[in-house]
Amino acid sequence: MGAGIAFSSLAWGDPFARPLLLLHGVTSSAATWWRLGPALAATGRRVIAVDLPGHGLTGQWTGHHRFRDNASDVAAFAAAAGLARAGLQVIGHSWGAMTAAALPAAGLLPETIVLLDPPAVPLKAFEAMAADPDSRSFDTIDEAIVAVRAHNPAWQDGDVRAKAEALTQLDPEAALAVLLRNGDWDGGLADLAHPAAMGIPLWVVRGDPAVGGLLPDAALPAFLARAGRDHVLTIRGAAHSPQRIHPVETTAALLRALEGWAARAG
Repeated sequence: MGAGIAFSSLAWGDPFARPLLLLHGVTSSAATWWRLGPALAATGRRVIAVDLPGHGLTGQWTGHHRFRDNASDVAAFAAAAGLARAGLQVIGHSWGAMTAAALPAAGLLPETIVLLDPPAVPLKAFEAMAADPDSRSFDTIDEAIVAVRAHNPAWQDGDVRAKAEALTQLDPEAALAVLLRNGDWDGGLADLAHPAAMGIPLWVVRGDPAVGGLLPDAALPAFLARAGRDHVLTIRGAAHSPQRIHPVETTAALLRALEGWAARAG
């Protein structure tokens, strides 16, 4: 429970180990981390993947579509779950990345923030996304599986099922509000400019814009300036959700960020 919301979550690893909080994107759920969660926990971390409001089994949508408002709800969850302590690291994908970027402004100060393909795209891109089969809700899991598999033929069964399940749990009002009522998305840069975020190590792991990554090359200089050249990594050939098609490369990049290894931008 946090912010009056009965949050649902998945967990892997030693309950007393260093905490790592995973935040999913719009129309997904904590289950999107079904493969990366255990892999990251195997490095000696307590990994918690939370269902954000209106998604997964956290069915209580409060209307908090603004990134900083959602971050405040997540900060309350982290405090209630005992995660708001020294050593906390956060990885956010897409909407989760925007939320992670806003956590310091919301009062939660992670030791490391990792943004996984944070969208830096205009509102019109999300207007098109709202009509995508991967962004609508379904009444049955079988119907959802057929639609997700048809739209994503390269996905493994675990990713298809995780997404399909999320689409049967989704509150459509929540997804549309997040996608369409935040204006143009800036990848989290505005919230990262908050004084509370200064000094927190930032890493960006992005997909490949040539195949659907939502952090375009044109936006890259601003992220290089904020995070540092060695803290921006590109997974070549990976789309907006690199954890699905390129799980090995994504896990390696995320571990590089979590451990603070120096690397060149891709």
